[in-house]
Amino acid sequence: MSSHSASFPEDLLDLQQQLHQAQADFHALATAPPWGAESAPVFTEEAVDQVEELWERIRELTMAVNEHPYWTAAGDGRVNHARRGLRVVGGEGDGGRGAGAA
Repeated sequence: MSSHSASFPEDLLDLQQQLHQAQADFHALATAPPWGAESAPVFTEEAVDQVEELWERIRELTMAVNEHPYWTAAGDGRVNHARRGLRVVGGEGDGGRGAGAA
């Protein structure tokens, strides 16, 4: 387990990882060229729906992370530092749990 992730509750780590994944999915969809038959940009209704669903998911996860009870318990002086630490942990690519964690 990484030194950062040891201080965060498992459910908060899970939420942060889900948020990173939703942001990555959105980025992949938003940057994929929507080429039509004549090489002109064409956004299908399905692609528009996917973008809307991902944005909603990102908003929900962002609120869930920001409103997690951990932040109240962390105390005012440590919240900003802890939030930065969570972003680092959540972006480690291993679910934010460190090497070998389930």
